[in-house]
Amino acid sequence: MDLRLLQYFLAVVDEGSVNAAAAKVHVAQPSLSRQIRRLETELALNLFNRSAKRLHLTAAGQKFVPIARDLVNRAAQAHAAATTMSKGFSTNLTMASSPTTVADIISPFIVQAGSTGPIANVVEASPEHVYDALRAGDADLAVGTRVPPAELRSKVIGRAYLWAQFPAGHPLAGSRRVAIEELIKWPLIVQSADHGVRRMFDSAATASGLSYTAAFETESPYVAQALAAAGRGVCVLSDDSRYELQVAPIGVGSEELVITLYGVWDPTHFAAEAIEDCLKDLGAFISELYPQ
Repeated sequence: MDLRLLQYFLAVVDEGSVNAAAAKVHVAQPSLSRQIRRLETELALNLFNRSAKRLHLTAAGQKFVPIARDLVNRAAQAHAAATTMSKGFSTNLTMASSPTTVADIISPFIVQAGSTGPIANVVEASPEHVYDALRAGDADLAVGTRVPPAELRSKVIGRAYLWAQFPAGHPLAGSRRVAIEELIKWPLIVQSADHGVRRMFDSAATASGLSYTAAFETESPYVAQALAAAGRGVCVLSDDSRYELQVAPIGVGSEELVITLYGVWDPTHFAAEAIEDCLKDLGAFISELYPQ
């Protein structure tokens, strides 16, 4: 089976139309339509229902999508493995993770690992798309904060605090822990509601029977920290502090709000053993970075 046919099929699925898919894969629309029909002929299956203006997957087409993705991903992994082996490198790994995790954890880990460290490149993605980079073959392993898909291998490699951050002159300065009941009494600087950190904080407040009104809401953690450093409130973030802000874990009852970090990889990856070793070392690094 021609791998390109599978790639064309997935492009149509992902883009929702032949025209959009043709632009994505740089193939003329009539040619792409012919290639899709060729794939259907080879499989002896109707993958799309063409009775409507837009293509819709048939039941067979829906079942074939994960099979096609798996084949394309395995081909990408095979190509990456061959490229790596041809260059004589056995453990130069590419990791996918969110920008915050890259800045606060992965980059310092690369520095500590030194010249023989296993990570050679990082693909940054939003938290909800970190594992997509792994599925697409753009990365060898991933570190994410969301529960990983069942088809991938995963392990908990650490936990990071959700911090209350404030300037040195703030009344909370010097606190080793700030109870959420106390925290909401201050003007709060939070990220927008679609951010995982904000959702975690809001869920904890609701579960504690509390409510609050944010003084500032921002997309950027850097802006949130700048506002806090300017004395305009206390910011709630998982990022390491900047601008000489002090930090304290946020207490909910007898526990602190923490974010679980998952190391994730494909168990069929040619370097699965090296990936597990890398995640073991990364877990040890995280435990030193954020002692619970």
